[in-house]
Amino acid sequence: MVEDRDVVIIGGGIAGMTAARELRDLDPLILESSERVGGRVWSKRRGDLALSVGAHMFPPPDSIIGRQVDEFGLEVLPITGSMLNIAMNDRIVAGARPEAFPLKLALSLRGRVAFARAGLKVRKAVAEHEAAVIRRPGDTEAMIRLRSMQAGGDISFGDYLGSLHPEAERIFQALCNRSSGDLDSITKASMATLFAHVWDSGDLGRNMRGGSGLLVDALGQDLAPHIRLQTAVTRIAVTASGVDVEYVGPDGAGTIHARTVVLAIPAPLIPALFGESLPADTASALARVTIGPTTVLSVLTDETEPMPWDDIYSLLTPDCRFNMFFNHSNAFHATGAPKQGSLLMIYGGGGRARALAGLTDAEKERAFLDDLHRLYPQTRGHIAETWLMPWQYAVPHATPGRWRVQETLDRGIADRVFLAGDWVGEFGAMETAAETGVDAAAAARRVLSADRA
Repeated sequence: MVEDRDVVIIGGGIAGMTAARELRDLDPLILESSERVGGRVWSKRRGDLALSVGAHMFPPPDSIIGRQVDEFGLEVLPITGSMLNIAMNDRIVAGARPEAFPLKLALSLRGRVAFARAGLKVRKAVAEHEAAVIRRPGDTEAMIRLRSMQAGGDISFGDYLGSLHPEAERIFQALCNRSSGDLDSITKASMATLFAHVWDSGDLGRNMRGGSGLLVDALGQDLAPHIRLQTAVTRIAVTASGVDVEYVGPDGAGTIHARTVVLAIPAPLIPALFGESLPADTASALARVTIGPTTVLSVLTDETEPMPWDDIYSLLTPDCRFNMFFNHSNAFHATGAPKQGSLLMIYGGGGRARALAGLTDAEKERAFLDDLHRLYPQTRGHIAETWLMPWQYAVPHATPGRWRVQETLDRGIADRVFLAGDWVGEFGAMETAAETGVDAAAAARRVLSADRA
């Protein structure tokens, strides 16, 4: 027997669950292939802290995610530690203004000059990005995303910066790896977006007490009647009257006839679901989407005394096999509570993740911990718990020309299937995923309203 639905949402991450909440009055159905909802938002609570291997920085209260946090009575704390820090050539420079890094880092004279010159180019790129995303009368979020991607969207960040001294190149390569890209692949536009967000700490300046996973747990409970876990979609076919969705779940195979579908899974997984029926323009657009890999290690330490990382939130590490160090316990120092260890996240994206591909998980963890101990020797003997996660599809980033297919992605497939996920936008973040979920839900509602007119 074929099940009949107004809306089927494939994928139970932030984008899919946000779309479901927008369409709750239509009794949407979420099909999630794994045993949990949340996608790349995943944490394990350890008191006020949480081991985390996914998204962890929360946008302001007036955002989609911010309103969800308030609705569920969850608590986010402001990050008080410095977010602009670099560890290089055995020196950690923390709390400096961006323009001071060329002087404070342990660089050669040529390295300092090259880094300073490149920094001026970055400032210019950020100014162009900020001008592009100023809201204009009649703007939709999709229109703003497109302009953001266009402002430097035809050139790689490496080509934009030009020939770099090796020391400056190491720094900027590590910065590109933060977005799971590399100098020769990620666009000037994508990096300008990243710098704009990092420099504006008010944009993503909060961590959740108990871990970001509490949000997806709350969303999952709120939407529980609409979710089927361990249900993998095997085929999607657009028909004259809607969309047939074939799946395999705990009780076997089945088919749902949906009037509309929201696809909230990674772009590389979509073509196989349609086979040869996927429209050529959509296939071409999806092929232009790049979601880079990232290997994440979350580390719980057991010290109770002050440590040199206490006042740092994020640290760029060009000399390590991971490129980023985060101190997720930083937000709790301002509360005055006794210290009960630290919660650290280290990860390597892009080329760094690919360099680890041939290692076992145990070898990846050992490599990261060895570099962590060199960076902060105080961590030796204080590792209480670890959690490694090698994400194949971690953070989306635009490659040159990616913006040219944006309108195709925003339009969806055959006026019945709509796309959602941070990869539909220009910046990998929970809020981007939520925005595209809202957009996809609105498109599905328009179709359903027209059908009933």
